[in-house]
Formats: sequence, structure tokens, C-alpha cells
Amino acid sequence: MKPTDISDALNDVDPAYVKSSEPGAAQKKRFSGRFVARFAAAAAALAIVIGVGAAIARRGGGEKPPAVPAGSAAQDPGETAPTATGAQTQQDGDGAAQALLKLFTAYAAEYPAQTPYPAKGDLAEQSEIDAWYEAAQARRKYYGAGRSLTSFFTASLPAFLGGEEGQNSVCSPLNIYFALAMLAEISDGNTRQQVLSLIGAADIETLRTQANRVFNANYRNDGSADCILASSLWLNENVSFRSDTLKTLAEQYYASTYRGQPGTEDFDAAIQAWVNEQTGDLLQDMASGIQTGPLDYLDLFTTAYFGDKWQIPFNTEETERGVFHGPDGDTEADFMRATDFWGKYYWGERFGAVKKDLQQQGSVWFILPDEGTSPEELLGDGEAPDFLFTQNKEADWQNVKSLKVHFSLPRFDVSSCRSLKEGLKELGVTDCFTEDADFSPLTDDGPVALSDVRHGARVTADEQGVTAAAYTEMTLAGAAMPPEDEMDFTLDRPFIFAVMSDDQMPLFVGIVNRP
Repeated sequence: MKPTDISDALNDVDPAYVKSSEPGAAQKKRFSGRFVARFAAAAAALAIVIGVGAAIARRGGGEKPPAVPAGSAAQDPGETAPTATGAQTQQDGDGAAQALLKLFTAYAAEYPAQTPYPAKGDLAEQSEIDAWYEAAQARRKYYGAGRSLTSFFTASLPAFLGGEEGQNSVCSPLNIYFALAMLAEISDGNTRQQVLSLIGAADIETLRTQANRVFNANYRNDGSADCILASSLWLNENVSFRSDTLKTLAEQYYASTYRGQPGTEDFDAAIQAWVNEQTGDLLQDMASGIQTGPLDYLDLFTTAYFGDKWQIPFNTEETERGVFHGPDGDTEADFMRATDFWGKYYWGERFGAVKKDLQQQGSVWFILPDEGTSPEELLGDGEAPDFLFTQNKEADWQNVKSLKVHFSLPRFDVSSCRSLKEGLKELGVTDCFTEDADFSPLTDDGPVALSDVRHGARVTADEQGVTAAAYTEMTLAGAAMPPEDEMDFTLDRPFIFAVMSDDQMPLFVGIVNRP
């Protein structure tokens, strides 16, 4: 099949899904020879980009919602994801962006259907409310699928957040997991085994089952709260790819396929448009830097969009100016107050912690290191990650007390963009960055290696809720016991936060050194 024929064929004939193209002799010569193929990246031209985006946004806060995929009526969230057949329907968006995407679309994945939250909310017919509630409860049978990822999350947080003492740092552990899972799918041999070992999967079949269950446990697109996951493959039209691998990525990770010439303005603009649509335009600054090169082989992206409000919002009338004691000196910040907040207070040898619940799913944990202890040190000594990933904290964490908390949180807007390459190497993932990398499940066209892994994220918090976004590119109060009845928990010095889903998966974890 000629490269120019693939867009039409893939939409019409499922067995021909992503049929390997056969470049002409001149094109083959262009890609031959002993070289390590470049991985496409925002900051550098490389050959495979695995991008991860994630976003958290307030419901009804005025942000543009993502162009989420429509569901498949035949999809059973309890079963292994079926072969993606049919077109992905996007919400109304920018016409020019949609037209541009259509030019490169080879295959559009179809996503799980979900029972919608009644438009009238609590005023809807009881039958509508019951149907939505039963569907939401059915999803809970997949909760716990990510328990085996605890070791990965615990080990990776210091590697992905540390090393920049005194700076704001944010990452999306769950999105990095999905990127690594897809990296395992397109690799083999020791390259694959290093990734599997890091994320705690015995073999590729175990990983597929694990990833599929984690997806179904966390995917939510019902109108009450959002946790929308998506992925896409951007193929070089002059390179032959293994159709079985691409089909697996579609089946297991709902990966839509696009095909064109990397290094062109339209190709880059289409990728940027896709990322922006899937993340509600929360990553525009990062997406604008995506650039591919003419020798790039594949760009692989995963995104996630999460939206919810605080269960109990802060009263804007109680927000006051105060002083935040940062590592570089004192600065003023707007502190949101929650007085007479009854809850659980947890503490360890060098930290105290409380959580604030979100409306429909999940919560945000706030961990305040003791005076003299930095967030980076706290993450590095293991106790804070152990605390975050203790599933039943009330029963299994020794130091916990119910009391009235006078909670004070600064509005913050923090972001960071960094390479995860050295962190992954520290965690044992090394071969993919060398000429010994084995990406044979992906392509036979020349040696391929990973050049870099970039991860950028931004998280903001205000009186209504949290807004956050993350994008990853792979280039292919104190330890003392609290008072008896009530206490002040004031985050007026560097602290750690963690946005956790209702399945206790870490959507975002970050360090705030400067609000």
C-alpha cells in the first residue's frame, strides 16, 4: 500500500489497520545506514516522541473544555478494550484546527461510552440519577488495579521531582506510567524488560491487563467530573511500521493514528492542535513548542484531562494577604482560609498532612515539612511517598488524629519543565537511550533510540478548585503530636501537594517553593 493511500484505507477497512507503507528506493536510502534515529521533541529534533499531557480543571470555572472523544455504545468497561473501529467524534471546536487534523487522520479510535450525569443534576428524574449512579458504581470494580504501581510511584517521585532544590516542580505520575507502558509496547528484549521492571509488570501481557484496568478505573467522561485519557500516533509517511504493534496500541490504549511528513509546518500545527484539544487548551504554551524534524519516525502522545471542584470551596471573602516564607526570601501571597474545618490530621517524623476533598472524585493532599526540612529532602527520605501511597491511612498510618483544623492555603500557580532522562536512568531504564535499544516491534527501518524525555506541568489552585496540566515528551506543620482539640495548618512555607483520583492514583504531585 502506498503511503498516500493509507488514510482512506484505514478508515474503510479494519483488517488493513495501519498497513505498513513501502517507501520508494530513494526514500529508503534516506533512512538507511548506521545511525541512531532522532526522536521528535519540543526542544530538539528526535525520532520517537512519547508525549503525555494531563489537565485538571474546575467544572464551570470558565475554562474551555477539551474536545473529548465520543464513546462506543458497544464498549463494556469491564472487558478488555476492543479493537477500535469507527471514527472518534470531537466536540465542536476551532474549525481550522479540525480541518487540519482531518488532513492527517489515518484512523480514529473510539472510546468507552459512559452513562451521562443528568443535565438537571439533583433535580433530574430519579431513574436518570439511578442509572448514572449504577454506572459509576460499576466502574469501582476496577479500583485497586494500580496497587501494584505503588513501588514505581514511591521510587519515581524523588527522581522526577528532586534535583531542583528551591524551585517549583510538578509531575503527573499516572501519565508518565501510561507513557512508559506504551514505550514497553514498542520495544523488546532488555529495552522492554527494563521498563517492565520499573513499572512492576512481569511481562507484556500482565502490563496490558494492568494498564487496561487502570484506564477503566480512572477514565471518566460522564459530565459530573472528568478524567479523560487519550493517545495518538503520528507516523512518518516514508517509514514502514509494524501493523500488529500499532493495532495493539489502538486496542489497549485507544491510540488514534495520523500520518504525514514530520518537519513540516502543517504536521507540527496538527500535533499542537490535537494536544490543545485533548487538554482544553491548558497546555498552549508547551504545545506551541512542539517541533518535528524530517527524519523523525514516530510521535506518540498520551493526554489526560481531569476536572472537578472542591467539595467545600473556600470563601473568597476570607482570602487575605499574607507572607510566604520561601527559600529565596519572603513574598506576599493571597491565603485562602477554611476555618472550623473538621478533619483528620496526619503526621510523621518530619511532616504534617491534611487533605481537601473534591466534589465528585478524589482529593488533594497537602504535606508540610517541619521547619528546617525541605520538600525535596522529605521526598528523598521515603517517608512522605510511603505516606501518600498508604491506601487506608486512617487504619494503617499510626499517627492520625481527628480535630478542628484552621486551614490556610496560598493561591498558587506553579509550573516546571524538565528532562526525566537522568531520573529514568537512575531507576534502571537505560538501554532505550543507546544504540543497543531494541524497538523492533515498531519498525525495521534502521536503529532507533530515545534521545530525551521531557516533562512539563502546571498546577494552579484558587477558591473554587484546581486547574492543572502536564505534558511529557519522550524523544520515540511538624512531627509533634497536634493539640487536643484544634490546630492551625498554615502552608506559609514550602510544601508538597498531591492530587489523587478516587482510585488513589496520583494525577499530579508537586512542590511549591514559591506560590
